[in-house]
Amino acid sequence: MASSTMAMLKQDMKDFDIEQGPVFLRMIAFLSGAGSLGCAVYKMVHLNKAMSHPVMYILWGYIGVFALTTMLFEAKTTWIEKIPGLNKYQDMLIKHANFMTLMGGRGVFYLFQATLWMAHADSLSEIIYMVCAGALAFVGALHLAAHWGIMPNTIAQKAIATAEKVTGKDLNGDGTVGSKA
Repeated sequence: MASSTMAMLKQDMKDFDIEQGPVFLRMIAFLSGAGSLGCAVYKMVHLNKAMSHPVMYILWGYIGVFALTTMLFEAKTTWIEKIPGLNKYQDMLIKHANFMTLMGGRGVFYLFQATLWMAHADSLSEIIYMVCAGALAFVGALHLAAHWGIMPNTIAQKAIATAEKVTGKDLNGDGTVGSKA
């Protein structure tokens, strides 16, 4: 009985779709998360801060987990399924924080992360944290716009086609560079 209930729950989790934007948006969101993770790790390698500011050290740990979560929801699902721990973590988030499955929910989450980084950036010497915050805010705003239909898919496709023409690379994985004829 318990095994059949678990099987049904697992199937329900697999059937729950994660709203995804265009490949280019997912890529810049993933990279923003990676940048945030890099900044958090950089802040945490100074162990003397753990002793002098333990609450801040814990906060940087949270920011690191948030950054990993960002990367997790923007990565290809086939990558996540290959790593059992990540798959279980994502399933737990889908069950208990299902706003992360919506582009609007992730947009607010990314804006929240941006505000956390802006709280740390109190001088120009911390420009890297400002850049990280700006990237997360930009990606968050794009996710919100896409969720509310303000940024129609055709505008996103035009932006991607232009970026493909400039870089000469297939950014959206459709097999062509630039717009289709």
